[in-house]
Amino acid sequence: MAGLIIANFLPRFAESIKAAIRPELYIKIAIVILGGFVAVTAASKLNLASSLLLRGVAAIVEAYLIYWAVVYFVARKWFGFNREWAAPLASGISICGVAASIATGSAIRAKPAIPVLVSSLVVIFAVVEVLILPFLAQTFLWHEPLVAGAWIGLAVKTDGAAVAGGGITEALILAKNAAEGIKYQPGWVLATTATVKVFIDIFIGIWAFILGYIWTNHINVTKDKAKASEIWQRFPKFILGFVATFAVGLYLALGTPAAIAAKVPAAMGEANAFRVIFFILTFFSIGVLSNFRTLWQEGIGKLAAVYIISLFGFVIWVGLLISWLFFSGIHPPLAS
Repeated sequence: MAGLIIANFLPRFAESIKAAIRPELYIKIAIVILGGFVAVTAASKLNLASSLLLRGVAAIVEAYLIYWAVVYFVARKWFGFNREWAAPLASGISICGVAASIATGSAIRAKPAIPVLVSSLVVIFAVVEVLILPFLAQTFLWHEPLVAGAWIGLAVKTDGAAVAGGGITEALILAKNAAEGIKYQPGWVLATTATVKVFIDIFIGIWAFILGYIWTNHINVTKDKAKASEIWQRFPKFILGFVATFAVGLYLALGTPAAIAAKVPAAMGEANAFRVIFFILTFFSIGVLSNFRTLWQEGIGKLAAVYIISLFGFVIWVGLLISWLFFSGIHPPLAS
């Protein structure tokens, strides 16, 4: 809320702190720290964690092959956007917001302004989703916590908004269940959201290469063909940091003497303080970037119409259905 107030009522101040407004950087740091927290959480229930991992992979493949095709169709057929506009818009709405729209725009050699506008749109709607969806999840999905966590990961775009939304959802749902006398271990709902988002981020590089190959070989045929090395170039490198902290956390929790392993949860609790700080910086930054008047003047209205129809017409509901199919009936461990 503070970020939105600064963006829309104190534009000069927003401009003066622009160099520090970097939501993608802040959330990537937070996700790397989160890797250790997820590892410690998973160490207590490895079978459950492995099941969530496999279900998360299946869910994102199902969801995004549906999402991308439908959004692209809506943008092309209903709103008359050309391919150069429709592809980044479909990636931004269906895969992972800012990173996906920029990677797609680069892969198909789109005009630089296109992914920038799409990214701005994604940020605005991420704010709206994070203010609404966690409370809907608390109301209707409190008895299925992991369905709620996966749904937030599939429905909310951008890493920052999705993972922070997962944190809000977990807090609300755990409180609701506690009021009913059911006390779940914290961390599992957020871990489900984060796992889904990490696999989505991995998917970005692969999808950008596929689109680049199609564009350079069949649509805008050029001598400069898409290469398999682009998968690595567009691969979000912060995921390696997440994997590294996860591996270290898991090793410390399972592969060290009991005296050391017993101290790991407390150590990760200290690290979580930094994760929360970077979550707050991410939220604040998203708000500061959301100057509605400026975005409207840049001609974002028609793009917003595609986003509204796609998001509220099927993205949220398909994400909910797929989350239910893969995660219903699975619950976090009870707190001891």
